[in-house]
Amino acid sequence: MQKSAQNNSEMATTPFMNVRTDYGFKRIFGDIRNKKILLSMLNAFLTDYIGVIEDIELLNTEQLGVTKEHKRMSYDLYGKEQDKRRFIVEMQRGKLRFYVRRAVSYMSRAIDNSLTKGDPEYELPEMLSLNFLDYEDCSIIKPDRYIQRVMLKNDENEIFFEEMMYIFVNLCIFASGKGRESRSEPKQKWGFYMKNMENLTEEDVRDETGVFKEFIELCRLSNLNKKEMKEYKKSVLEYHDVKSAIQCASEDSYAEGLAEGIEAGMTEGRQAGLAEGRQAGLAEGKRSIILQMLNNGVTVPMISKLTGLSEAEVLAASKGSDN
Repeated sequence: MQKSAQNNSEMATTPFMNVRTDYGFKRIFGDIRNKKILLSMLNAFLTDYIGVIEDIELLNTEQLGVTKEHKRMSYDLYGKEQDKRRFIVEMQRGKLRFYVRRAVSYMSRAIDNSLTKGDPEYELPEMLSLNFLDYEDCSIIKPDRYIQRVMLKNDENEIFFEEMMYIFVNLCIFASGKGRESRSEPKQKWGFYMKNMENLTEEDVRDETGVFKEFIELCRLSNLNKKEMKEYKKSVLEYHDVKSAIQCASEDSYAEGLAEGIEAGMTEGRQAGLAEGRQAGLAEGKRSIILQMLNNGVTVPMISKLTGLSEAEVLAASKGSDN
């Protein structure tokens, strides 16, 4: 209750929305009417690697499997640049030990769904996965960097397959300071605003012009009607509850077992060699953290997205079943 009251107070005093929330991110960047802003943000982080993106078409973010048994995947944003390149854009709000596996799985599903029947040459579009991390993870991005590109290369560091690329951005590095020096180029400016928007004042943004001024105007909470404000507040509370639950999980004795159990579940057939006692510990760890999230008000769909488990698995784990 104390946390919820604090968050409501924050929302009442700031003029701008948190664009790292699910609602804020999709409202700003997932609306085709804001294509100019989306292109500016994408080009800020991607031009150095692929050149300027001239146009983009937003696609259905829901990616179904080949059969009902395959996991359904939902992207934050999914689009294509004409017919030559497709983009997956994700805002990851909490740390996951298996996030890289999820990023690979997301791209693999998009590639698989782009194949056409009877194509003997496997004509594939270029695929790019842009991942914003709202947390520190040195295993993905080195401490002295805020952006990391990953590609398939051979032993001689030559590109093996250039049509696949992952870009990871550490937003936490933009958390400190409000000085103009932290916004000297577009990627730094976008990183700064994406990380700090909900904490800024009118004075912090009064000198902005062009696309950034348009972005700031879209972020104003005064633009939201009653229904939209309700959805946004729910998204803010969910954002903080997820972060709190993950923080508790990292301090919980079951956290390592939960992460290992989920990772094991991501591999085909789970790794049959796991010992019975270890399996029991993993199951109890999974149930403990899922219950903790549910008690904190995190919805089943959000837990599913956060953990990589299906909604049915989340419900089963919460009831003490590991099937």
